[in-house]
Amino acid sequence: MLSSIAILTLFGVLLIMLETFLPGWVAGILGAISIFIALGLALMSDGLGGWSSGERLLLALGIVVFSVAALVAWLRWFAVKFFRRSLTLTTSIDTQPHAGAAPGAQGVALTELRPLGRAEIAGQRYEVRCQNGLAAAGARVEVIAAEPGNLLVRTL
Repeated sequence: MLSSIAILTLFGVLLIMLETFLPGWVAGILGAISIFIALGLALMSDGLGGWSSGERLLLALGIVVFSVAALVAWLRWFAVKFFRRSLTLTTSIDTQPHAGAAPGAQGVALTELRPLGRAEIAGQRYEVRCQNGLAAAGARVEVIAAEPGNLLVRTL
């Protein structure tokens, strides 16, 4: 019976650790149920008939302490630090305005602006957003402001 309790506890802890990678709470809930079954067996099983109430409580406390310690260690040292490089985006996005397209610069829309599109301004191509909403390809445009990722233009 003691081996069944140990297997249920380890299985529950492993399922909760697996929840780090699987969405949907299914593995975590099954892991918690497995640990609760192990606790129930430790406290009420007839297979541990020679054990006193104090020994059963110590076994149940050991299951809880082991489960919590294993999960805290997993989250503290392995899941966060070990997998951080592969699961976390560490790049940054440059949100500086476009240096070559000052407000007032004029150009030509290369694609239809609905309201987003591409325009050639001062010999360079930019992603632009039309303030008026729509502009045909080939329309003359003027830069009003720079936004992160694109330029705000209006038709002339």
